[in-house]
Amino acid sequence: MRLILFFLLLTTFLLSKESCLNCHQDTTSIDSYHDVKIFGCASCHGGDKKAKTKQKAHKNMVLNPSRLEHAEIFCAKCHKDIINRVKNSLMNTQSAILDVLKYQFKESEKIVKSNGIKDLINKPKAEQSLAEDHFSKLCAACHINQKEDSFKTLQKRGGGCANCHRVSNTKIVKKDLKPKIIHSKFSTKIPSKTCLKCHNRSNRIGLSYFGKFESEGYGTPFKDAKLNNKLDKSRFFYKLPADIHHTKANLDCIDCHTQTGVMGDKKIALHMEDALDISCKDCHKAKFKNSKDYPLSSLLSALNGNIPNFDTIAITHKKNTPLYNVTNENNQTFIYRKKDGKKFKITQISNKAYHTQEFHKRLDCSACHSKWIPSCYGCHEVYFKNSKQYDWIKHKYTKGAWMELRSYLRYESPTLSIGYNKKIMPSAPGCQVLMNIYDENNFSKPFNSFAYAAWSPHTISKESRECIDCHFNPKTLGLGDGILKYENTKFKFYPFFDSNKSGLDINFAIDSLIDINGTQYQSFSRDNARGFNKKEILKILNAYKCIICHRDYDDKIYKNFNESKKLFYNKKTKCSKELLK
Repeated sequence: MRLILFFLLLTTFLLSKESCLNCHQDTTSIDSYHDVKIFGCASCHGGDKKAKTKQKAHKNMVLNPSRLEHAEIFCAKCHKDIINRVKNSLMNTQSAILDVLKYQFKESEKIVKSNGIKDLINKPKAEQSLAEDHFSKLCAACHINQKEDSFKTLQKRGGGCANCHRVSNTKIVKKDLKPKIIHSKFSTKIPSKTCLKCHNRSNRIGLSYFGKFESEGYGTPFKDAKLNNKLDKSRFFYKLPADIHHTKANLDCIDCHTQTGVMGDKKIALHMEDALDISCKDCHKAKFKNSKDYPLSSLLSALNGNIPNFDTIAITHKKNTPLYNVTNENNQTFIYRKKDGKKFKITQISNKAYHTQEFHKRLDCSACHSKWIPSCYGCHEVYFKNSKQYDWIKHKYTKGAWMELRSYLRYESPTLSIGYNKKIMPSAPGCQVLMNIYDENNFSKPFNSFAYAAWSPHTISKESRECIDCHFNPKTLGLGDGILKYENTKFKFYPFFDSNKSGLDINFAIDSLIDINGTQYQSFSRDNARGFNKKEILKILNAYKCIICHRDYDDKIYKNFNESKKLFYNKKTKCSKELLK
């Protein structure tokens, strides 16, 4: 098929040879699938391919055809389906960020679906809400179609398809006094550093995966008489345990995340998790299919060049997307690393008690296997109405300027809560807005909005958390840091953090999601997400009575836990005779 396509394109080119290559005869191709000798220049960049002068040849030419407004004309000739998907993807619209921000700024009572950036392009500044202005000034820099020339000192983002797929920049060198264009290279083997251009803020999963935790910014860490561990000009980090997928196999983001999950599936997603396609069980409890039933698998394998075209491949449980680099060999599961084709054996989820017991059926894998989570308490936002700041959507300075001040960053064992998937997941502040607004009279108007969010922090380890870390740790329960006691037949909690003494006008500790009775202090931006209720808290804490002695899953009571419970409640065990008096 590929050979037939090659000859068709070659015939088309020979019948209508363009003049571009008369001057740009030494121009290199962006990849082997876009050979300049077949495609030429005009098929992607436009211009007049039959013109005899530079001026006429370059008329209406597009420098970057991969910007989405141009890609609809040029790239869509071959990639129409992908272009339509990407246009509506969250990576482009950023609607999920805007919609949640408006909810957290209390501008809407529930999450209201918008068109994201598209809604704000022509909206007059005077009609923008506070959340919309915040989004335009601080968030919109990351959308994939951002104008690259808007960035001066920051790492460039945007450029449409090139934002992700470009792995080198165009260079012009002199050859025999003639300029030779070494065209930028495109690839499906996208390095993780490309993803990190954007995924280093908010929940910071890009940093966490590589074992980096952003420090509070007070010039730390300081070592050998100099500042080190820099993220950029003003941001620093500590080195922490990295995710096992990085430490053991050096997997890149694209080794797990699918093109469907990243570039969209034609549906308009409300939240990131709606667009997300991959899950732990896609590899660790893999579902295999014949690759012939998934033609996309063969195409992706060929584009990659390092991954064999397997007869059997895994597919995702959620959207049935082919994982062309995950296969079954002799009843064992292997993943092939996309950047070089190196293969690694994937351990399958065992049938041991800790995975199969009924009492753990609501646990997400990340609840037990996440080593730590970055927590940012108190995002102090200051808004100056009379100042000006660059607007990443309108691409000019507009009235109103924001300043972000951080106060209380911590890396810690994750708090657990009910997540967007109705499972128990790690959670952390996301985010806690402490707002001061300075108007024309220099008057500071306070505004607070405290929220938590549940997500997988990408700090997975093979070893799980200790039982006691969940069943008698107030931080894990969502109570915050403090002392948890059993007094007079009741559980009581004494928090370390005093919000009032810290100058906060709130009646709960800033790191407390709930109190001991399950009263929730802070909101979630998901309908299913919440903290533990009173019944769940007591159930978790009461299990501690057993865990004190039965801490190891090799303990005989877990061999048949239902039978063990019967013996306990029938007072046929040593401890039940004492505990069930």
